[in-house]
Amino acid sequence: MSGLWLYSVIVNNIKTTVSALSCSLFIFACSLSCKVSSKSNSQELIERVADDVSTITTTSAQVTPPARLNMREIDGEYCPEVEQKCLRWLDKDQSPSANFGIGPLRCAEFAPSKCLSNKRRSMKFYIDKYEWPNKENEFPLVTIDWYSAKAKCESVNKRLCTADEWTFACEGEGMNPYPYGDGLHRDDTACNIDEPSMDPSTPRSEWFKHNRSVPSGVMTRCISPCGVNDMTGNVDEWVHNVGGRSDGDPYFSGLKGGYWGPVRTRCRPMTTVHGPGHSFYQQGFRCCSSASL
Repeated sequence: MSGLWLYSVIVNNIKTTVSALSCSLFIFACSLSCKVSSKSNSQELIERVADDVSTITTTSAQVTPPARLNMREIDGEYCPEVEQKCLRWLDKDQSPSANFGIGPLRCAEFAPSKCLSNKRRSMKFYIDKYEWPNKENEFPLVTIDWYSAKAKCESVNKRLCTADEWTFACEGEGMNPYPYGDGLHRDDTACNIDEPSMDPSTPRSEWFKHNRSVPSGVMTRCISPCGVNDMTGNVDEWVHNVGGRSDGDPYFSGLKGGYWGPVRTRCRPMTTVHGPGHSFYQQGFRCCSSASL
């Protein structure tokens, strides 16, 4: 029985077995039951098998589960309550009553953010790198309601992101209002923002004519500190507003990030006035998953 033949048998068995055998016991048993020509040959054989076992184990550990392809791991300390002070607004009307009581929307420059929470919260989860269908260079799906977005995430063993998860993936531990550049200055060349918006009275049959979204990832500077693309601008994204209501504002169905129009397009704000059955021409989503599948 040659050492080469014996080596081939052992390696093939290791590669194909799925039981939780201890590799060291497996090799030891083989060395007792199989005849080899000398002690040095036996030691060399065991070392070669051990090297292959290590390679197989390492390669297996590095394989990304299908449910996490094109996802980014987010792991850090999140500040729930943040102070973000705008130093210079772009809006002509900067009164508190502007924009249906929201106030001014577009801030050109922010002061550095401050964490007001007594304690940060540890968070670890995964988020899609791109807006659904989570594929680079494909247009994001729009004109979808919260229920349908939730169902699509669940169809691929994921879920809608919570509002806090989405915010953390956008701003990172730095708590910056914008996900690009220094995080403090609005830049309409970094993300797909500040384009003309549609008259809300436009018939649904005409919505597609006003879609100004761009394929995912083409705005190469529109990427968050966590490596997630197009979080502000392009399309509004449905999230789960934990603690929200089912019968009125604030609904449990929230929208984050803004879209291509001249709106806030920052990490923290969330629109909560639309119920889960609402859909409009600029609404899309992306998915998340927990740290453990």
